[in-house]
Amino acid sequence: MLVSRRAGALTAWGTAYLLGSVSLDEADAAVVGPDAVHRVVGAPGEPDPVPVSLALARLRARGVTALRLVLPEAGDPTGLPGPASFTATAVTAGAAVLTIGPHDAPSYALLARTAAADSGDVVRWDLLAVDRSVPPAGLPTLSEAERALTEAMAASTAELAALDVARGRDDVAPRLARLDRALRDVDLPATLPARAQRLVATSSRLLGVLDIAAETAGGAVTATEARRRAEALRPLRTAARYALCAAYSAAAETGAPTGPR
Repeated sequence: MLVSRRAGALTAWGTAYLLGSVSLDEADAAVVGPDAVHRVVGAPGEPDPVPVSLALARLRARGVTALRLVLPEAGDPTGLPGPASFTATAVTAGAAVLTIGPHDAPSYALLARTAAADSGDVVRWDLLAVDRSVPPAGLPTLSEAERALTEAMAASTAELAALDVARGRDDVAPRLARLDRALRDVDLPATLPARAQRLVATSSRLLGVLDIAAETAGGAVTATEARRRAEALRPLRTAARYALCAAYSAAAETGAPTGPR
């Protein structure tokens, strides 16, 4: 959950800066959030780790106009470019933030690594060059993602109802409450369309519930039931991941630069 939230925040707020809608300081503060510190390693022209704000400025100078979120999983690297070594690293990380720009601009990706400190989590973003000859493809637009998620939820009605049976269990209810509190704290820029903000909330909560269900077996009684439910819910999880990618990246799909700030 934290992996997608951090990468989503960088995608949404980084794009807001690149589109000229927020300042570097505003973007940096929103990306760092409650963490102790964020540093970017490998920013263009910077031999040392730098704050998110400076990394975004360097990317803008290199022609980057927006950012896109990808949430790959083992067996499903949809949305990732090459090379193969990067794809494997991104799948292990669970989230990647890709740059968007003109065809003659370099392409980059940012991957996060987290370490705990006394003052909070320290997040290191590795900024890596990626292969422009293998353009990312396969992720839906915002409208396509909304429709696919609605259809997947309708197809999974019975399985979702079974998960609801487990809401009152002592090992599930507190985790659902923590999930809801965490989602109330998600900070999104005004540049993200309202429908995208709603989809961030819907798909984030659904992924959180599915994660809890996978760890607690939901309402399943036997191992066989749990396995069958996991298989039945897999298409829903995929649709929710794709929806979250589309929602956080929506400003890149519809936005236009408004000038520097």
